[in-house]
Parts: sequence; C-alpha cells; structure tokens
Amino acid sequence: MSVQGIGLQTVRVGRVTLGSYLAGMWRYRHLMFHLANADLQSRFRRSSLGVVWAMIHPLSFAMLYSLVLANLFQQEFKTFSIYVFAGFILWDALSSFVHLGSQSIINGAGYLKQAPIPMLIFPLRTCITVTVVFLIGFLALLIYRTGVILMFGLDEPIMTIYWAWAAPLVIALFVMGSAWATIVAFINLKFRDTQQLLMILMQAVWFSSPVFFDRSVFDNPRLELWSAINPVLAFCDAFRDPVIYGRPPEMRDWIAIGVWTGLSWLVAIVITAINDRKSIHYV
Repeated sequence: MSVQGIGLQTVRVGRVTLGSYLAGMWRYRHLMFHLANADLQSRFRRSSLGVVWAMIHPLSFAMLYSLVLANLFQQEFKTFSIYVFAGFILWDALSSFVHLGSQSIINGAGYLKQAPIPMLIFPLRTCITVTVVFLIGFLALLIYRTGVILMFGLDEPIMTIYWAWAAPLVIALFVMGSAWATIVAFINLKFRDTQQLLMILMQAVWFSSPVFFDRSVFDNPRLELWSAINPVLAFCDAFRDPVIYGRPPEMRDWIAIGVWTGLSWLVAIVITAINDRKSIHYV
C-alpha cells in the first residue's frame, strides 16, 4: 500500500506535541488497518483450511499437553483439556504481543523511509492481528467446551451471563499487549539482541504461570508474592473464571491487570516520546 496519497505534513520532525502525534496516528489509521488485514491474509494465504488453522493450532496443543499433564496432576482429561485450551490461547496472545511486537517497527522500515509515520502505528498493527487470532481461538474454545459438555453429559451450563466479562478482558488484553509491544519494539530497534533475551524471559514466565500447570500449584505460600504481581496469572484467572467456571473475575485480578496496564503504558509513552523520531536512524 502506497502512502503517497496521505498528507505528510501531520507529523513534524523535531519536537512533536501530543496533539499533533495523535493527529498523525489518526491520519495514518487506514494504513494501520490495511497492514493488519494484510498480516491476517498472509498468515492463511494458500491454505486449504484458512482461518480454521487458528482453531486447530490451539486445540492440538491443548490435547497434547492435556494428555501428559492430566496424569501428572491427577485431573480428568475432559475438564483439564478445557483448562489447558484456555491457558494456551491466552498465553499465545501475550507471547505474540512480545515476540511479534519486538519486530513490528523493523518490519515497517519500508513505510517509515517514505514518510514520517508515527512509529506507534506499527506495534498497534501487530496487536490488532494478534487480538483477531485470539478471538478466533476463543471461538474454538467455546465450541470445544460445548462439545465436551454435551458429549460427556457434564453437569455444567453451556453458557452463563458471566461470559459477558470476556468483552472487557479482551479490551484489557489488547491495551496491555499494545504497551508491551511498543516497549519491546523500540528497544529491539536499537538493540537487536533484545529479541533473543525476550525468548528466555517469556520461557521463564511461561514456567512460572498457570498456563498449562494446575492452578493449585501457585497457591504455595512461597509463591504468594509472585502470584500477586504476576500479570499472566491475573489474566489466566480473570479469563477462566467466567468462561470455564461460571463466576465473575476476582477484584484482585482486575487490580493487578489495571496496575500492570497503567505502568506499562507509562513506560511506553515515555519511550515513544523520546525515541519516535530519533529512532528513524536505526530502521
């Protein structure tokens, strides 16, 4: 997509006010959505099943991990697989915000060299794509959970009013993920080893969060502080409570999500303000 038809005077080189920066983002919003749509199309291009792979992928991993971990934690496969399925699609989104976000500005180099586009456009473009894939996986989770309940005659409601909590949770996921993507995008732009360090960091968080491991493991008093501040744990609990267990998320989870989101965006705004125009030399 060419940016020649878009006015280039909106974002000025040098000192940029918040108003002019937001105006620049609004001017280039069509480019952002176009690139997000292109990402989704390229992800499933020339695939016979297309977007269905976004359902098959988390389902297959959930089945694999459940077969192994259900015996380890002495859980019933049919219910534990739903637990793992929910954890996988949430973790896949959070990790994608970080891994794909770190490359988002670098991947937009061709556009940035044509015009002074606000760099925040590119992490947001990536986060839109990740959120759409998460929603497809979420749909697959609901279908799978319904099938398990009907097939095995589980004494659980297929749908509850508490599913409405999924809407603010998806919004919170996108907002916090956008902040994380923005932070790592600017850091990785200057220090290309960042992406490798992020892989190690995310592996550590994966093993220390209830993504696949049974939630009771993290009730250990030794993990009390980590459980209280871990944003992945808070998202897992806030997501599973209404969708799987039919109850509203606990306030402590929303507090943890809110604090992490606020702090993350504070850092993201500072980094963007300092580096947006200066970082063009690193593209």
